[in-house]
Amino acid sequence: MIRKDYIQRYFDELAKVLAAVLQLKNDLKPTEAEAKLNDFSTDFLGVSFEEILAVDNNIIEFLIETKAFTLTHFKILEDVLYHKYLINSSDSILKNHTLEVLKYLTENDKDFSIERNKRIEELNA
Repeated sequence: MIRKDYIQRYFDELAKVLAAVLQLKNDLKPTEAEAKLNDFSTDFLGVSFEEILAVDNNIIEFLIETKAFTLTHFKILEDVLYHKYLINSSDSILKNHTLEVLKYLTENDKDFSIERNKRIEELNA
């Protein structure tokens, strides 16, 4: 379980990583951008993209049962998966897992997110 005093640190680090990822993407360095996202996911969430993409179905159940994910973990994972999808939009497994996480958060997060709804629409298009 994430302690509350670390939640802000997680989101601060996520913001730094996403800024670096966007810069790498703009510099046409998708491999480095993906590596940065994977490092963040492994270090801060305790799960690598290899583990996530290896799950055939129900990524939510897998993360809750094997990685003890909480709603906060899923909120962080939402951004990580979405930005990885933006780098590699041809990966259908990644797209499905990203949609599954977004829909889970829509159903379970008491805070409404316009950004999340836009992402769901984009991925469903």
